[in-house]
Amino acid sequence: MTVETDSISILLLKLQQIDQKILETRDNIRAFDPLLVEVDEPALQLESEYNKTAGRLQEMKLDERRLELAVEEKRARVTRLEDRLNQVRNVREEAAVQAELGLVRRALESEEQVVVSLLDQIGRFEDRLAEQKVAMETERAAVEPRKQELLDNRAAAGTKLASLESERDAFAEGIDDRYRRVYDNLIRGGRRVAVAPMTEDG
Repeated sequence: MTVETDSISILLLKLQQIDQKILETRDNIRAFDPLLVEVDEPALQLESEYNKTAGRLQEMKLDERRLELAVEEKRARVTRLEDRLNQVRNVREEAAVQAELGLVRRALESEEQVVVSLLDQIGRFEDRLAEQKVAMETERAAVEPRKQELLDNRAAAGTKLASLESERDAFAEGIDDRYRRVYDNLIRGGRRVAVAPMTEDG
């Protein structure tokens, strides 16, 4: 709406100036979000890789533990079969125990090789995890000053916004309700300019 340059018009124009400062400050605060994401992105990428490696390492350790238990069970079974071999009474029983013992020993050897291979992989993954942790912490330390600067600036903008909103509330109380309601309805519609001074030619 256009207004003449009388006292109510001056008040509405002043209120609009405050509202424009509030909108600019809100825009500034929102602008910090992509900057913070951009600053954090390399460290978050490294953290994601670190977490994947840590998860895979945990799975491998569980697999290794399961295999160790299976190896222990087969070793105990070999011992039992060897004891049983000493107590056989005939050739046929001895042949059966020997055959079973051979199968268990071959399975034991195979699982022991798998355990050794898995332990080697676990060692390599532990080394990789340690390297990734160092890289992640180094990157975090490198971006921390910039991130803290952005957070401080955003906090300062938040303080400024709260001050402007308080100023706006106090100033708006001095404007006639009828005019203020019309103005507020225009502003709520998304317009940044709700009032303008009347030009000399009307």
